[in-house]
Amino acid sequence: RINDLAGAGKLPGVDEREGAKNLSDKTSGLRIQIDLRPGANSQAVLANLYRQTPLEETFGINNVVLVNGVPTTIGLWELCHHYVEHRLEVIVRRTEYRLRKWEARLHIVAGMLIALDNIERVIAIIRGSKDGPTAEQALMDELDLSQVQAKHILDMPLRRLTALEVQKLEDEAEDLESKITDAQKLLASEKRQRTLVLNELKAAVDEHGVERRTEIRDEDEFAAIDLNAFEQSGDDDIPDTPCVITMSTSNVIGRAPTEGAKRATPGRHDILVASRLGTTRSPVFAVTTTGKARMAHAMELNEVGARSRGTESRKAFGTDKGEDVLTIVAPSTDMVEKLVIVTTNGVVKRLNAAEIAGTRAGMHLIKLKPQDSVATAFTAPDGADIVLVASDGQVLRTAVDSVSEQGRNASGVAGMKLRDGATVIGGGVILGDESILTVTDRATAKVTPASEFESKGRGGVGVRITRFTDERALRYAYVGALEGLLASVGSDDDPTKPAPDPVPVELEETKRDLVSTKTDFPILAVGPARW
Repeated sequence: RINDLAGAGKLPGVDEREGAKNLSDKTSGLRIQIDLRPGANSQAVLANLYRQTPLEETFGINNVVLVNGVPTTIGLWELCHHYVEHRLEVIVRRTEYRLRKWEARLHIVAGMLIALDNIERVIAIIRGSKDGPTAEQALMDELDLSQVQAKHILDMPLRRLTALEVQKLEDEAEDLESKITDAQKLLASEKRQRTLVLNELKAAVDEHGVERRTEIRDEDEFAAIDLNAFEQSGDDDIPDTPCVITMSTSNVIGRAPTEGAKRATPGRHDILVASRLGTTRSPVFAVTTTGKARMAHAMELNEVGARSRGTESRKAFGTDKGEDVLTIVAPSTDMVEKLVIVTTNGVVKRLNAAEIAGTRAGMHLIKLKPQDSVATAFTAPDGADIVLVASDGQVLRTAVDSVSEQGRNASGVAGMKLRDGATVIGGGVILGDESILTVTDRATAKVTPASEFESKGRGGVGVRITRFTDERALRYAYVGALEGLLASVGSDDDPTKPAPDPVPVELEETKRDLVSTKTDFPILAVGPARW
């Protein structure tokens, strides 16, 4: 993998002629030698290797266990604690079962020994009885035996009368008494139970364990890896030229020269969510639904061309399962717009470019509360208005300046008050003659001029944008200009999957609080065309 990436020019700083060499052997273990170009920043190369190769892997663990019969997600300490408690319960139940079996067997053996000690009398009772039940009752009465003991005596074969068999019964009785005593002591002592758990775990390790192949070390033993050092890696072979980084509604991230990529017939990957100016060696940050900033470098993204529109966002930024990219930001020192983050619970946060650029990859841009996630993110200059759209059809327009700038560790401020069951599904910035396009759960749609909504203070419930008839909620919202707008629509076979070709948005604007209209095809997403 390293050699393939180096040969393709995607690992700046690595000598593609030498690449990586496998020096692993039985003595030294796993060893890989990577030759660098003269002047390359080794820490930046290492950071890039971690990002693009399997040198560092992230994997999930299923920590859902039954706690008192209820499926519960727990941490490592709780996992170990509940496992030990489970093993203690297993030991108690197992010991109680064995104790019952041993006591029952000892009861039978004791009866057989009584019979052997009084064998002449037993024979006389049996010979003098007219049938089995009579003999059984006579044995119980005369030798003070239980019904179980008397039955086993009647079933006892004659070979038990030999001296050897008698000795075996006496030895068995002694062994059973010892086991019963040990079991009773084990049940009476939690310390003994925990010791047994430990011994059983050690036995499992001895039988099935293998020697650890990795080492766990303190973080202090390693030098910190500066991901931003990648920019100063000294790789002069890649020019730092201006470019445009784009993100499509199909979650494809691409890089194109500022004069524009070669035009082609628009496809479903040519409907844009965001378009940012940057350079080939500048970092690009993705804002995700978990509130994290994921970083890549523009040079790592596939260039937009006739056959390619870029790289899938999850591959470009290494997002986790269930984590989606909402927008991209290419922060620079002259960036005047602020990043606005809006959560599903109506919280709004505003950050400046320095906060974004100073964020390490994978770190949070907003501190989210439980059961909350980021609904939308966009850039907005000072003095503009922003619009928040809720699933129940309410829209709030407010001044972005009412949202104070905060640091990365802040939780944001109250942006929109939501009614029961409602969530924020979209939002955007108002710079001029923007419109708001909404799509309902019944595939009806509506376009409303943003001028229909007066700017109010933040924290309000807003006003209604569309009147529901059969609809129950808004599913999608877009805020922006209508000119050149394309829509990704559902296919004929499956309305939830996008058709290969986008269609122009031809909906007429209507006043707020009017009903939505049925469209020819269900609209899945909209955005400006790439060309």
